[in-house]
Amino acid sequence: MENQSTKAENLLEKAEALLEKAEELIEEVIDLEECAKAGKIPPRARSYRFKVNDTLCTWLEPIITGRQVLEQAKLLPPENYNLRLKLAGGKPRKVELDDKINLLEPGVEKFRAIRKGQQEGEFQNRRNAPVSEQDRLFLEGYGLQWETLVDGSPWIIIYNFPLPSGYNHAHVTVAIRLEQGYPLTGLDMMYVFPALIRLDGKPIVQTETLQMIDGRQFQRWSRHRTGDNPWIPGQDSLETHIYLVEEFFQAEFVH
Repeated sequence: MENQSTKAENLLEKAEALLEKAEELIEEVIDLEECAKAGKIPPRARSYRFKVNDTLCTWLEPIITGRQVLEQAKLLPPENYNLRLKLAGGKPRKVELDDKINLLEPGVEKFRAIRKGQQEGEFQNRRNAPVSEQDRLFLEGYGLQWETLVDGSPWIIIYNFPLPSGYNHAHVTVAIRLEQGYPLTGLDMMYVFPALIRLDGKPIVQTETLQMIDGRQFQRWSRHRTGDNPWIPGQDSLETHIYLVEEFFQAEFVH
C-alpha cells in the first residue's frame, strides 16, 4: 500500500509540474521588442519573435546562439557578419557566434548585423585626424570601413552604412564631426552622402542643409539628443553616438 501511495504522490507531482509548465507557456508568441519597450520581462512562450536588422525571425527556445540568430535571418555564412544585441535602455552588446543569448533576459529588444569588410570606391584608408584608442577600437570592431580626415574640422567617415528599408538607398556614407572639446563636448548630428529621400514621397524634416566634406555634398541631418538623454562625459563616446545614428535612421519610419 505504501508503494502505491508513493507512486500516486509521484504521479500527482508530475501532473502538477506539467500543469505549471502549461500555464507558463500560455502565450503563443512573444514579441521581444514590444516587451522591451514596455519594460516587461518576457514570459515563457511557445515561440519568441525578434528582429535582425529589418528581418523578422521566430525561435522556439528561450536560448539562442549568435550563429543561430544570423542563420535565422539568412545572413550566411555567419562568419561574414558582426552581430550586436540591442538592450532597451542599455548599450548594445557584441555577440560572438558561439555566445548564448537568453531571450528571457530583461530588455532584450533586437539584433543588428553588419557585414564585415564592406567598402565603397571612395575609401582610401586615410587616418588624417587623430582618434582616441577607445574610438579606434570601436571603429575596428564595428565592421565597416572608416577613415579620419580634416576638412575645416576633424571628421570620422564611415562607408557603406546600412539603412532600414524605405529610403532611396540601401547604404550611404556617414560623416561625424569631431566637435572641439570632444569627448567632454558631445557629438551632434550626422552627415549623409548621397542625399536620402523617402520612397513614399514624405519629406524628411531638417535635412535641407548641405555640407561640403572631402569634395562631396553631404546632407546634414539635424538630429539632437533630448533632455532625457543628455551627453554624459565618461559614459558617452563615438560608439554611443553611432548607435544613436542607427536609431535616427530607424525613427524616420516610426509613427
